[in-house]
Amino acid sequence: MIDHYRARFPGCRIVVYDNMSTDETVKITRANGCEVVPFDTDNQFQDRRHMDIKNNCWKNASTNWVLTCDLDELLDINERELKMEDKLGTSIITPEGYDMVDMEDGSSIAELKYGARQEGYDKYCLFNKRFIREMNYGIGAHECNPEGIIKYSKKAYKLYHYSFIDENMTIKKRKEYGARLSPENLKEGWSEYCLFTPEQTHAEYVDARSRAIKVR
Repeated sequence: MIDHYRARFPGCRIVVYDNMSTDETVKITRANGCEVVPFDTDNQFQDRRHMDIKNNCWKNASTNWVLTCDLDELLDINERELKMEDKLGTSIITPEGYDMVDMEDGSSIAELKYGARQEGYDKYCLFNKRFIREMNYGIGAHECNPEGIIKYSKKAYKLYHYSFIDENMTIKKRKEYGARLSPENLKEGWSEYCLFTPEQTHAEYVDARSRAIKVR
């Protein structure tokens, strides 16, 4: 994620909101000159907290253009293209979402070239806060109701969601997240994919591979 955005926006400021992780996230983030903002949910996976962060984390940014995304979401736009959109008066970049798929098993993330079109991942993550007062993201930021001067880019920029990297890893990850779902998540059915059985996850991989096209 860091390499992707630094290559496209060399001077960008990257701030990572970290939910008391126990892996290498904080170490990697700081080693690459990024900032870390910790938040604690007492080991619960809380979609409402994530929604609140995305709706507010950008408001004190010193730049006009801000991008809010998860670590597995890479928007394919660069500084030159964004300056062009700025001249056109664009206030929100139009995304075109793809679930990235490992077609063979064992490929590195950088090698993934194929993706399955996923309209649910058309997430409006890049916008100009000079024109936008509120984004009003919903759960998962899959939907929003922006307030301000709204002008979407005519061009749609690919948004790569790295969701199908390794089937066994996905099954393990979902089991761990499923055990941490907050009571509100369970009641509302948020992030219910974390409760999928291995058979359901396998079916998702089969479907994604059958629909994937070369997008990178």
